[in-house]
Amino acid sequence: MFALFLTGLFLATAVVVAGVLADGGLRWWSAFGALRRELKGDGAPHLPALRPAASYVCGSRQVPARSCSQRVSRAA
Repeated sequence: MFALFLTGLFLATAVVVAGVLADGGLRWWSAFGALRRELKGDGAPHLPALRPAASYVCGSRQVPARSCSQRVSRAA
């Protein structure tokens, strides 16, 4: 029974180690890909354009991007 426990523990550890190594490898791959693009002069890919915040007129004052009747609560 103890051998079964140790085998399961070993397999779980191997899965975790493989996940950590794969994550590290992907981060290195991405970093060196960005470095290669930068050295070639291509630069990093640009982020998509974000929609500008709209502002609304509520009564006599202008408020940014929220409804006139919406109240902001600080309680979290």
